Amino acid sequence: MTTKLISAGLLGILSISFSAALLAENGPLLDRERLAIGGGLTYNSIGGPVDDEAGFQIFAAYELPAVNVLEYVNSSIEVGYMDYGFDGEDANGLWATFVLDGAVKGQWGWLARLGLDLGDDSGIMFGAGASYTWDTKLSARVEYVIRDEVDSLQLNVIHRF
Repeated sequence: MTTKLISAGLLGILSISFSAALLAENGPLLDRERLAIGGGLTYNSIGGPVDDEAGFQIFAAYELPAVNVLEYVNSSIEVGYMDYGFDGEDANGLWATFVLDGAVKGQWGWLARLGLDLGDDSGIMFGAGASYTWDTKLSARVEYVIRDEVDSLQLNVIHRF
């Protein structure tokens, strides 16, 4: 019951944040310059007698400048699909997270995420990692994400429009 309430609360916060960005006055419904797509490879572990597996994910991100916490910290909403790669098990599904990221030095940065896995490993998910930006349109991330049952080491590439 408690997990369901927390999950519903987080989903509500994500929805409100996303809605506020979409309905900003004097702006388009979706600003293409704030949109990004990405995907990558994942190395997934559920512990116990099951071997670790490689999987993949694809996602879309939308930057939320109105929700920025500090001058040098950015925020976004990300929604994606992940296949954990475990044979013979239903191990895939949708997820949605709120992401904070910022620069460390030069082209290197950090990121942290909190959200919901809405698939087979439903529940709260959170993670942290590092990023490297090649230019304004292309970057890569390495991060570790923890869910209720599956922990993932992820390598993703992101393209901004």
